[in-house]
Amino acid sequence: MDGTPALKACPENYQADLPRCTSIGDGHTKVNSVEHLLSALGGIGIDNAQIDVDGPELPSLDGSSLPYVERIMDVGIAEQNLDKKFINLQSPISVDDGERQLVLLPSSHFQITFVYDHPQLPTQMATFTITPEVYISEIAPSRSFCLASEVDILKELGIGHGASYENVVVVEDDGSASSELRFSDEFVRHKILDLIGDFYLAGQLPKAHVIAIKSGHKLHAELVMSLAEARLIDNNSVFHQPVEAKDIYRILPHRFPMCMVDRVIEYEDGKRAVGIKNLSFNEQFFQGHFPQEPVMPGVLQVEGLAQLAAWLILQEIDQENQIGYFASINEAKFRKPVVPGDQLRLEVEVIRKRRSFVRVSGKTFVGAEVASEGDISIMLGSNLT
Repeated sequence: MDGTPALKACPENYQADLPRCTSIGDGHTKVNSVEHLLSALGGIGIDNAQIDVDGPELPSLDGSSLPYVERIMDVGIAEQNLDKKFINLQSPISVDDGERQLVLLPSSHFQITFVYDHPQLPTQMATFTITPEVYISEIAPSRSFCLASEVDILKELGIGHGASYENVVVVEDDGSASSELRFSDEFVRHKILDLIGDFYLAGQLPKAHVIAIKSGHKLHAELVMSLAEARLIDNNSVFHQPVEAKDIYRILPHRFPMCMVDRVIEYEDGKRAVGIKNLSFNEQFFQGHFPQEPVMPGVLQVEGLAQLAAWLILQEIDQENQIGYFASINEAKFRKPVVPGDQLRLEVEVIRKRRSFVRVSGKTFVGAEVASEGDISIMLGSNLT
């Protein structure tokens, strides 16, 4: 696929063409089997993340969400200065498909009761109040499963290209499992795992007691759609689709080698923005700073913050090719060397703004560590002709 298209996980992008998994697409881009990753994000309370995907479906890994949780923890979690959003119910809401039922009852927390009933398997029921701690220990380790009689059918449907006996518990006709279960009720726990992932298409989890009877991906998505139609999902998100370099520098006048923002991954109009700069060994400044031990100059980190801030202001007023000049740099600190191979995360927050003047607080990060920070004042000059 050409370029790096962005695809948002949201109810509007839900795709119902493949059974036994959750897919998202926008008519141009499509990704299958997103439920385990979404479950990990929702289960441990991640509200905002960018995931780079280079295939048609997300990897099965060990069949559970635990490897995703572990990888998220390795990367690190940054707290944002925003209130966490939940879906709040004033009255019960439900959907059903004959014998399959899904009910949400208003509550002060997120609780799930799931009844899994299959004619070839013992009935299992479980109830959990979902917190990050409970999710990690009780839900995330549960693995995908299927009946031996379903394996060939699922493969013919194009589902689970990465599935194997190492990452799927296969249940034989006599009820025996292909591997030792991690929990005696692992099957119903995995159904809860899937439900959390499907619900997180909304970007928020409900403060509700969810009662699910034999429900699956399709019914979960139907309920999320019902929540969206009832305007119970707060769509006034401060986050926009990522903005690529070609659109950033349509507004900013900078050109190679002074382009210091590769992508804006989130922004709130007139208030804050987050961008990234990917640093390869071929960056021009590394050739002389320093040849034997390349380090990104601190002044260019500040330049990246200034470019991000100028873009944030100019895109809001739809102004192109206006030059921004440094007015002042205060409280600048450089805490960590930035080297080839790093991805520099740029964050700016507007402190003060008036006509042609803006003051921002900025920080750069490599992973979860602050690389540099400072307060920057920018004066916007006249347009380029």
